[in-house]
Amino acid sequence: MMKKYFVILVLALATLGARGQGETVIIVNYLPSLSLGETADFTDNFSPRGVDFEVNKFLKEDLSVGFVIGWNIFREKISGETFDYRELTITGTQFRYTNVTPLNVNVKKYFSVGEESDIRPYAGVGLGTNYAKRTNEIGVFVLSEDKWQFNVAPEIGLHYDMNRNNILSLKVKYNYSPKAGDFPATSYLSFGIGIGL
Repeated sequence: MMKKYFVILVLALATLGARGQGETVIIVNYLPSLSLGETADFTDNFSPRGVDFEVNKFLKEDLSVGFVIGWNIFREKISGETFDYRELTITGTQFRYTNVTPLNVNVKKYFSVGEESDIRPYAGVGLGTNYAKRTNEIGVFVLSEDKWQFNVAPEIGLHYDMNRNNILSLKVKYNYSPKAGDFPATSYLSFGIGIGL
């Protein structure tokens, strides 16, 4: 179900971005990530499964606002673990998954490194919401919980103008969503590389 909404939103944002040619940058990033905090307590690994899509509208030469939607999946296999669930004691191999889909509005400030330079470093922050789902599969049992959470995502990065129409994007982003009810906080560090138009 989430995949369908993700595709629809990406297409809608691409259409929006295409209207402001010259003033709008559309970037697709590959986004491997490292789980942290309570996310790492459940799925402790470095995951190569991550992507985000962003549309940035330049208000000034050194300032942009935009939207970003991402998707990260963390997975961990734990053998021979025993845990209690309701009135059952279950022992076996667990396959744990954390799926995270942040949807943020972002602001980026760009810095000059010289008039002739093709490199534009930036610092930015995203604010919005985050859909997180945690699943634990053990034998025939599947336990899952999900929640919409508030999300904040500071990032630093750079854009390199490869030619008049394309940029290379490099970034490091930290996503954090505080605990919501009984659902634990979500946090992870992402390392992005992407291509922009």
